[in-house]
Amino acid sequence: MTPEDPLDLLRYKTEVKPTKRWMPLVSAADEKNDFYVQQNELIDGFLQSSQEERMEAEDHAENGGKVKLAVRASFVVNFCLFVIQLYAAISTGSLSLFATAADAFMDLVSSVIMLITSRMSTKPKPYQYPVGRRRAETMGVIMFCALMTTVAIQLIIESAKSLAAGKADSESLDIIPLICVGVAIFSKFCLFVYCYSLRRYPAAHVFFIDHRNDLAVNGFGLIMAVVGERFVWYLDPVGATCIALLILYSWVSEAFANMWLLIGKGAPREFINKCVYVTMTHDSRIQKVDTCRAYHVGQQYYVEVDIVMDKETRLQESHDVSQELQRKLEGLTGVERAFVHVDYEYLHDIHEEHRPIYDTSGPNPSIRSIVKKFFTLNNTALDGTQRV
Repeated sequence: MTPEDPLDLLRYKTEVKPTKRWMPLVSAADEKNDFYVQQNELIDGFLQSSQEERMEAEDHAENGGKVKLAVRASFVVNFCLFVIQLYAAISTGSLSLFATAADAFMDLVSSVIMLITSRMSTKPKPYQYPVGRRRAETMGVIMFCALMTTVAIQLIIESAKSLAAGKADSESLDIIPLICVGVAIFSKFCLFVYCYSLRRYPAAHVFFIDHRNDLAVNGFGLIMAVVGERFVWYLDPVGATCIALLILYSWVSEAFANMWLLIGKGAPREFINKCVYVTMTHDSRIQKVDTCRAYHVGQQYYVEVDIVMDKETRLQESHDVSQELQRKLEGLTGVERAFVHVDYEYLHDIHEEHRPIYDTSGPNPSIRSIVKKFFTLNNTALDGTQRV
């Protein structure tokens, strides 16, 4: 055992062979190999936990500028593409191209929201917002999703109106609008590749999804516009409806994923195990780890740990141990705040710690008792008497 590995976990690491994930059939040997791969990754995560804060700072110094570039470049490109696609839609009169232009406009508005919220999250105001403004980025994603959902519903309505109206005379497609849409697709593909490499950052991740959707939307919209004009007229509004449904599904699912983070979704079991490991190996005066909770507050985690120390431990010692542990937990990747509580015994019910002082929960009154009470009160008011 060494100070870097106090529990001697390295002896449990097992040499494994690379797995072939593309194979459709998985044998028992492959499952065993996968188990050891996961175990090795878990051990490496435990042993590198003390270096995560330094690694995160280095990663931010290396990629922070790239994330800003991704957000700003997406805004500039979205503005230019909106102008190009609006021109293409007006020139052709295609409903599918109007769908892509509307999507580009919402991209532009949403880019402004992401620029504002990303800036807010990196500039905390400790007096107005004591715990920082990191959750502004998550709220920005949800607002982004709400706007994109709105435009998708509107496109479905317009497509239904077009189908109900029947075939209408439209201008023939020129080559210039089609070239404009092709430029839009190429630009979105370049941004998609760039944001894909930075997708672990929330701001870049939402633009990665947006550019991925836009590739499908613009490509499909272009095909439907050409086919609808040349061959079957109703393929244009049908294509616009399909585009709208794709946008709707993608952003509603993304909104729900971020909503659970704001509600307080629990952290993965592997992360909680890492927090327990850090707590156990922090100080020899910690006798037990009573409870360990980790849950989302936006993109980041809040961690709560209850430790047990000897009841004869001086207040100064218990304070120093818990404060150093808190600082160490907050150094883990993804942890925004950590709370360490010190106890001297572990036999109590952990659910009793947060029970309300005045428990108002009880059996709900029946409808019969409510009606009876209502008429009793009315009779009392009419008689002018008070019943005891």
